[in-house]
Order: sequence, then structure tokens, then C-alpha cells
Amino acid sequence: MNEAGGSDLLTATVILLGAGVTGLVLFRRLGFGSVLGLLVVGMVLGPHGLGLATGGTELKGVAEIGVVFLLFLIGLEMQPETLWGMRRAVFGLGGLQVLVTGLLLAALAVGFGQPPAAAFILGFGLALSSTAMCVQMLEERGELYSDWGRRSFAILLFQDLAIIPLLALVPLLAGGGLVADPGAFLLRLAMVSVALLLVYLTGRHVLPWALDIVARQRNMEAFTGLAILAVVVAAWAMHLSGLSMALGAFLMGLLLSRSRYHYQLEAEVAPFKGLLLGLFFIDVGMTIDLGALLAELPRLLPLLLALILLKAAIIFLLARLFRLDRPGALRSGLLLSQGGEFGFVLFGAAAARGILSPDTYSLAVLLVSSSMMVSPLLQRLGDRLAARLRPPHPLPAVEQLVAGMEAHAVICGYGRVGGTVGMMLDSLEIPFVAIDQDPVRVEAGRRAGKRLLYGNATDSKVLQLAGVGRAGLVLVTIDNPAVAERVVAAVRNFFPDIPIVARARDLEMRDRMLAAGVSEAVPEAVELAITLGAVALRHMGVAEADARDIADMLRRRAFAALRSHPSLARSSEAAGRARQEGREA
Repeated sequence: MNEAGGSDLLTATVILLGAGVTGLVLFRRLGFGSVLGLLVVGMVLGPHGLGLATGGTELKGVAEIGVVFLLFLIGLEMQPETLWGMRRAVFGLGGLQVLVTGLLLAALAVGFGQPPAAAFILGFGLALSSTAMCVQMLEERGELYSDWGRRSFAILLFQDLAIIPLLALVPLLAGGGLVADPGAFLLRLAMVSVALLLVYLTGRHVLPWALDIVARQRNMEAFTGLAILAVVVAAWAMHLSGLSMALGAFLMGLLLSRSRYHYQLEAEVAPFKGLLLGLFFIDVGMTIDLGALLAELPRLLPLLLALILLKAAIIFLLARLFRLDRPGALRSGLLLSQGGEFGFVLFGAAAARGILSPDTYSLAVLLVSSSMMVSPLLQRLGDRLAARLRPPHPLPAVEQLVAGMEAHAVICGYGRVGGTVGMMLDSLEIPFVAIDQDPVRVEAGRRAGKRLLYGNATDSKVLQLAGVGRAGLVLVTIDNPAVAERVVAAVRNFFPDIPIVARARDLEMRDRMLAAGVSEAVPEAVELAITLGAVALRHMGVAEADARDIADMLRRRAFAALRSHPSLARSSEAAGRARQEGREA
């Protein structure tokens, strides 16, 4: 690269990063979220705006990796059992959404005079939504793992699968015929099978073996390189076979979700995801020609309203059919009502084959772009409308409940254990805020006058809303070890000085929690054993004070005496190995 080219690249980088940060801060301050801010930055800086940055194939290629990293991280956080439990939502709800929306939109396109082949492409292309945009907005708000967020993600996952047969149908609709070239069809099928096998073998066997080697060598540079390579290999294999790159990364993350290096992989990839995903939305904004959009507004506006209303209505009805509550179904419908990036791909392939005329192609691209631009506004509309569908007696806002609280306790998880701790705090009039992801439990607790907050306790915004920065103590009472460790890591990362007391299942988990930075971890199985032992001693004639002293001795010695018991020796050794491997990683 010559000196002038390097200077131009450096200037473009400074402009993009500076404008991107400004847009993020401004639009988040206005309450519109980061996605709309980045889209507007792309529109202003792009070739159709001030022309300070032109995007191009290089930027687009790099920016798309941001979406790939995003789906990889989601796969890491989602266990295979969770995905299997979502199969009805993915193939049932997702399949019906694509089929019903595609057919109705295609029928409307025929009514507007489009040929059947063009109408089919338009209908099913517009039935797809933006995976990157929707997942990012759900993640920002900590709602990806809410009931309606999971249903929305299931629909997006099926849409990523549906693009493959839709692209395969383009030559057939153009008159090429499928029977005329069965070899090409079989070759594509073989390539898809090989790609899936490659991702499986890499994620299940090759990569864990390689990570073991570099972790034992304490080679963090190689560890980071392997983490990024895992994502890129999965995306590359799927891309070569015609599948979605993001889908390949999601599968790789899912395969590695049970790896002992799960959290370290997440920590290595997350910074790249944030930066590259921001570039992706800026690049999408650069493709929006505001002048052409305004010139086509008389034709575009009715089509945009029809697309949003029709998609939102279909998703709302289907979500209700799959037993999602009315507020969640409404929010899901409006969130997914935009067109998506795969629409650009499908329309481009159809235009190249002559299925779509240049004018129709241009209008379809503008329709998708404009729908993506208004999507953050539709999400806010969904929040407002969903609030109107909730019980008529409004509860106080969480901000009002937490405002002014200091030196309070924050309980992460308000089930049986968290609820019991809350009762003990209440009995001494010690204020607390609880965070839980069960909407029914939160609603009931709020109506009983408790300060309960619905949200994901691993999200920094939810922790800030609970006043963790002003709290005197955080209690992690979640019974899922993986989730509990993520919560501890999040609290320790964002609020390093806050004391944390955590629930642990056994001594091994207690060791992991202490290594993660908690002030104390209480192993419930061992604590139960100590309590039962004290009761047994009293029934055997031991004085209550002596039984209590023995129990207190075990606790004071941090359960060291218990470790000498043969049944716990193996557990202690395993915990030591886990700590050593964690330090090496």
C-alpha cells in the first residue's frame, strides 16, 4: 500500500470511529438505541451523504464478520439442550412465519402486476428479517433470553435456514430448470453436507484439542488466534456451501458451549464483535440513498406501511397460536417487521437472472433499507403498545422503586432460595432489590410490594438499574451453575469493589466461585450436610452448644476438614485441576 493510500485509510478510520462513537452516545442518550445511531452515521458519511467514507467491498466484507461473531457468542451462551427445546418454535413458528408471510406478500405483488416468478422472490425475500439488527437490539436491552426474545430468535434462526432453498430456486424460476442440471443440485447438497461435517468435527474434536495444547503452554496469543479462527472457519465453510456464514458461527459456538474454555472464548471474541458489528450497521447505512428514498417516497411509503403492518400482524397471530402472551407477541411482531440483509442477497441474485426488472429491484432494495431504518422506532412503539396490554393497574416504574436506595442488597435470582433470603432481609427491614427472569414471579412480587426487576443479571444495564454501584452487597442465588458464574463475572467486571456472596452446589463450585472473585460462596449440599449432622448429634445426646461448635468449626475452616473425607477427595482434586487450567487459559 502506498503512502497516499495508507493516509486515506487512516483518515477514513478516524472519521468512522469518531462519528460512530458520537452517533452511539447521542442516540443512546435520546433513547433510540445504538443501531439507529450507526445507521444514521452511515447515511451521513456515505457516498449518498457527505461522501467522507465510501464503504466498498472491503468494508462490507469486514463488517459482515461482526454479524458472524455476534451469532458465535449467542451459540456459546446457548446449550444444545436449550436449542433442542426450541425446536418447535424454530421449525413450527419460524416455518409458518416464512411460509404464510411469503405467500401473502407474493399474492400482493401479483395484485400489483408483478409476474409470478418476480412476485415469489419479492414475497419470500421481504418475509425475511434482519438477524443482525434484531439480535443486537434484543441483546442491548437484555431481552434475548426472555420468552418473547427466544421466540423472535427462533424465527430468525429459521429464516437463516430458509435462504438456502430460496437461493436454490432462483435458477429454476429463471427458466433454467432443476431437472436439466441434477448434477449441480447434488453437488450443492454434497457441499452443504461436507460443510456441516467440517464444522461439527472442528468444534467437537479438533478445536478443543488445540485449545488444550495452547492453554497448557499459557500461550494467550495463540488462544486468541484459535478463538477467532474457529469463528472464521465455520463462516468460511458455510459460505462456500451457500449457507449463511452467521449460521455456521452459531453452530460452532453451540458446539463449544460445553467446553471448559467457554468463558475465555467469550472474553476473547466479544471485543471484536462490538467493533465489527458497529461497522456492519454503518455499512448498511451507507447503502441507503436518502435522495432516491425521498424521490420514491410516494410509491415507497404505502408499500412500507403495508409491509410493516402485514408482517407484524402475521407474527402476532402466529406467536399467539404458539401461546406467547399478547404483549410479547406484539413486541415480537414489530421487532421482526422489517426486511433483512438476506433480502438484498436474494433480490440481487434474482435481478442478475432477469427475474426482477431494474426498477423493481431498486424499489425492493429501498423498501428493505427504509424498513431497517425505522426498525428501532418500531421497537419503541412495541414497548409502548405492549405496556397498554398489561394489567390496568400500573405498577411503579423500577427506576422509582430503586431511586435513592444506597447500601442495599441486590439478589440475583428470586426463586426459593432468593425469596427466603429476601424474607430474612425484610424481617430486619434491610432494603433489597431482586433481579429475576421469570415474568410471572416478578409480576407477583411487584404486586406484593417487593422491589423486583425483570432482566438478565449478566447485563450491565440491568445491574446499573438495580443500583449495584450503590449497593452494599450482591447475592447470587441462581441454581444454574453456568448462569451463576456468568452473573458473578459480570458483577465483578463492572463493579469490582462490591462484595458478592454466592450460592454453590458443592465444594468444587465453591472453589470456582471464589476464584472468580466472590467474597464467600455457600455450598448448599455441604451446608445441608453440616446442618443435618448438627441435628443428628443433638439427637445422639451431644449438647447443643457442642454440636453448634463443631458445625461452626467446619465453616470457619472453610470446609477444609470435609476435604479429608474420601468421598470429597476426588472433587477437591478436580477443582484444583480446573483452577490450574483456568489460570493457564
